[in-house]
Amino acid sequence: MITSKHRNKIGFFYKHLIAVVAINILPLFIMSGFLYSNFIADYKANLLEAMDSEINLLVATSRSALLFNDQQSAAVLLSSLENYTSTRYAQIYDANMELFAEYKRPGQLVDMPAEQLNTGLMIIGQTIYLSKVISLGEENLGFIVISANTKALNIQKQRYLLIIGVALLASLILAYLLNWTLQRRLTSPISELISLVGYVAKNERYHKRLNNERDDEIGDLILGVNTMLDTIETHEMQLYNRAHYDELTQLPNRHLLMERLSHSIKVADRNQSEIALLFLDLDRFKIINDSLGHRIGDELLLAVAGKLIKVLRTSDSVSRWGGDEFVMLLEDIKSTEDIDIIVEKIITELAKPTIVSGHRLHVSTSVGIARFPQDGKDCQSLLKHADISMYHAKEQGVGKYCYFNSSMLNKSVQRLSMEMHVHKAFEDSDFFLVYQPQVSSDGEKLVGFEALIRWKLNGAFVPPNKFLQIIEDVGLMHQLSLWVLEEACMQNKRWQQAGFAPVKISINLPPSFIIQPQCLQNIHSVLNDTGLAPEYLEIELTENTFLGSRLIAGPILQSLNDLGISIAIDDFGTGYSCMSYLQDLPIDTLKIDGSFVKGLGRSQANEGIVQSIITLGKSLDMKIVAECVETEKQLAILKKMDCDIIQGYLFSKPLTAENAERYLAGRKVRKRLNSAG
Repeated sequence: MITSKHRNKIGFFYKHLIAVVAINILPLFIMSGFLYSNFIADYKANLLEAMDSEINLLVATSRSALLFNDQQSAAVLLSSLENYTSTRYAQIYDANMELFAEYKRPGQLVDMPAEQLNTGLMIIGQTIYLSKVISLGEENLGFIVISANTKALNIQKQRYLLIIGVALLASLILAYLLNWTLQRRLTSPISELISLVGYVAKNERYHKRLNNERDDEIGDLILGVNTMLDTIETHEMQLYNRAHYDELTQLPNRHLLMERLSHSIKVADRNQSEIALLFLDLDRFKIINDSLGHRIGDELLLAVAGKLIKVLRTSDSVSRWGGDEFVMLLEDIKSTEDIDIIVEKIITELAKPTIVSGHRLHVSTSVGIARFPQDGKDCQSLLKHADISMYHAKEQGVGKYCYFNSSMLNKSVQRLSMEMHVHKAFEDSDFFLVYQPQVSSDGEKLVGFEALIRWKLNGAFVPPNKFLQIIEDVGLMHQLSLWVLEEACMQNKRWQQAGFAPVKISINLPPSFIIQPQCLQNIHSVLNDTGLAPEYLEIELTENTFLGSRLIAGPILQSLNDLGISIAIDDFGTGYSCMSYLQDLPIDTLKIDGSFVKGLGRSQANEGIVQSIITLGKSLDMKIVAECVETEKQLAILKKMDCDIIQGYLFSKPLTAENAERYLAGRKVRKRLNSAG
């Protein structure tokens, strides 16, 4: 009986269930079919809409990566697609159809070559391909393709049939509640995501975020999108900073300077006020940078940037223009006295010694000044005129400043013309050497010649001080120095081969040549090619060679000296204040600067300086050469002071190679040959 009762209950349950199902099966099936069709259509539409939003977002965010060739950032952008389960792979190609970045879901293959893709939508079977061009204005930067499949739809179908089965077994109320729950839990956040992606794609702004209090897959998706936007926003900020700020000093770069200057000009024009633009170039920075290395140079630039910020007013700004050049923008200027005060503070602050990695460095700056509106009414004019006036300040010496005036334009044109002539002189081999004899102080022995460079332009001689700095500025000094070295050594060898007694040839080499790593190799090669023995070569250096470059120049000079090459210090007494290098370095000869020699017999102070130099040199076992000796009185004083070698017009002016050969042949040292050259 018990069994029978159980059978009746079970039978009734099923009968009741069948009745309920039978009554509701038809409308439920109709409704389910309708919903099923709409579900498939909506799924595909949402998938395509989501893919379109994804690709629009990626198009917007990948422009900067393509512009800056930042493949890593592009890969990070694509990796965000991992959260989109339908995505098979995504690729970014550059304008040359070269693969720039790629994301592939594990197990997926790239089955559609890029050249077969059409821009837009392609659907092949269960696979969807969506591609778009990445452009900036009218410039084609590349294109992007995303591939997805609808295999996930099959899973959704099964889930939907299961829901229908549950709905058939449950009540319409339960189905309604379930549908309401699903709508609330699924559709709403996806819509919010789509809306957010659409906003980002349209406005290219990445500050918005979705609230996320879920701990399911949708929550993971929201978290992924928020994280992706964080990454993009951070990257955009980095790109902005990289585009507007100097990487080393973190000062505004020239791009941001131009924006600020343009704004300041508009404000000043509106308010009828003045602004000033200061163009700063560090003096002798190249020597420090080349001799101590770029790391020390960078640290020095950082220190200089800090000093410039220190003297700024709150209304002013400073930017790094490039290299060792800085630009300061001074606003609301009342008078030139305001500018003078700031500029003098800058020069004073920079003149203070700077300790960099144990090196006590001295750096100064030349400053060019242009004012708005009198010196220019636009950015380019002000920058150009400030730059021109800076070069004029450099011509006055280190640590100087100069205001722009219209006469500088003519000088600037002249300099540009001179630069063009210099380049042509190299092309046409217009430079040549002359040779000034160096004789013993008793006038009996020819010791050697100093090789001096000369240049004739349009039939007139151009003084070396007029073109050598230009050659240095245009980057041709190394080429010129190598030519002088080769030509002088070759000429000395010719004289020896002609049977003349060997003498030394002295050659002036700039610091930039000496401190180069290939210096030793270059000099070795010249001696080997010309066949000149090292003991017949003397290299003359100025004291500036040791300003900041002693650590590099020292070993090079020692190696040269070990070969038998003599080392002389030219223009001694006018440059480097610390003379400890005389003991530390292999220096053979001191050449007294001509300005002191010319004062002999007229100034006791000059005589004291010359005597001190000679005494110092003798104590270090060095030869002493006096330059610019022009009178018998000067010679007599120098002989009395025990000077070793005389050079100057008293014996001969610089001679052409042919006249120098006659000088060698005659050995009439005391005979004036001023008319022979």
